Amino acid sequence: MGERESGCTTLRPAWVWTPGGARSGVCVEIRDGTIVGLTPSERHPTVDVELPGRLLIPAMVNAHSHAFQRAFRGHVQHRPAGRDDFWSWRDRMYAVANGLDPDGVEAVSRLAFLEMAEAGIGQVGEFHYLHHAPDGARYADPDELARRVVRAALDVGIRITLLRVAYARNGAGAPLRDDQRRFGDRSPDEVLAAVARLRALEDPRVRVGLAPHSVRAVPLDWLGAFAGFDGPVHVHVAEQPAEVVACQAEYGRSPVGVLEQAGLLHDRLVAVHLTHPDPGDVGRLRDVGAGVCACPGTELDLGDGFLPLAARDLSISVGSDSQATIDLFAEARAVELHARALAGRRNVMAPEGSRHGLAERILAIATTTGDRHLGGPGLGIEPGAPADLVAIDLRRPAAEGVPPLEAAAFVATPEWVSDLWVAGRRIVRDGRHPDRDEVVRAARPFLLSSTDRG
Repeated sequence: MGERESGCTTLRPAWVWTPGGARSGVCVEIRDGTIVGLTPSERHPTVDVELPGRLLIPAMVNAHSHAFQRAFRGHVQHRPAGRDDFWSWRDRMYAVANGLDPDGVEAVSRLAFLEMAEAGIGQVGEFHYLHHAPDGARYADPDELARRVVRAALDVGIRITLLRVAYARNGAGAPLRDDQRRFGDRSPDEVLAAVARLRALEDPRVRVGLAPHSVRAVPLDWLGAFAGFDGPVHVHVAEQPAEVVACQAEYGRSPVGVLEQAGLLHDRLVAVHLTHPDPGDVGRLRDVGAGVCACPGTELDLGDGFLPLAARDLSISVGSDSQATIDLFAEARAVELHARALAGRRNVMAPEGSRHGLAERILAIATTTGDRHLGGPGLGIEPGAPADLVAIDLRRPAAEGVPPLEAAAFVATPEWVSDLWVAGRRIVRDGRHPDRDEVVRAARPFLLSSTDRG
């Protein structure tokens, strides 16, 4: 039986992960993009969508993304002359960033978002700092590139929180480099005006947050000007030791301390990375209910380091960041597995005595916590929640004999995603987005692989 265009759509999976745990024998009823009921299967002799062998969980949330960086995946996995670290990688990334015109930004973003959708991601937090032409000249529409990125997400069908980045300098007392000009803002007021314009976009799938790039790129007086912002605030924090040393030299305190001084330490703050906090920083974040977004795949790829053990009890989301890979199953489980490597023991984040608590924590890191970090309610599969759902196909040898939540948390890969709904609309069916071929063709001219396939 097909899905109805109007009225109530009913899904019948093998298992549903609800706030009360994994349940079987339950149908999920959707009306007008919202979950309206979870009812026993026997009440539904016929349903709209049969999902045998599938586990239904909330759609995954990619809380930290730079979509345009998908353009050079695989092209920085060789050693250049001289040093090879985060900073040399950044120089190569800038070259790619400055080679994309608006059509390229949109096409590459669509490709990244399509890959996200097929990997079970229904919402992205796009940490957006490509604002202008490469020479810093403003487009006729100063929000041209932001609107292109938003359109790319909506074309694919996923939600987006556009985290509009503020970027002022190349470090303490240093003006923007030539290759940073397209990121730069003239004043905090210019940033806040852009946020206000973008907030006027009328689509329920779009939110807008503020993202002072880092204490390296945004000075204290600018940070203070942002203290009154009432939405989510995301900041790169203590990603690299050199950043922390420079911050101490400029301000005599850590990056977290600078955010506290500026009035930005609150429960809407998300510290991205936090791989090198000073002693006491994690406690400061915990005290105000701030979150952290870990990006283990990128942090390993760039040699950033690990989220410290002390931070594992904070509110944690995950992101694909540089798009080296797009796999939130791996990102979320890495938060626990890296903790095991650091602690020298197992089940570091597991609630004591809870049979499925660790699997649920990992799944929450990939789903509901990310939604809260992006300004959403962070609801699970329950009446009144948005019908953002992903079906994970457990009908495979690797899942045989494994409890469904543990299979999703510890074994699954993006290839296990069979279907994705966003606001009740099914945008991935049987593992494939209907626009896959067209999106790939449109992006191909803007990828490095188009001219360098060796």
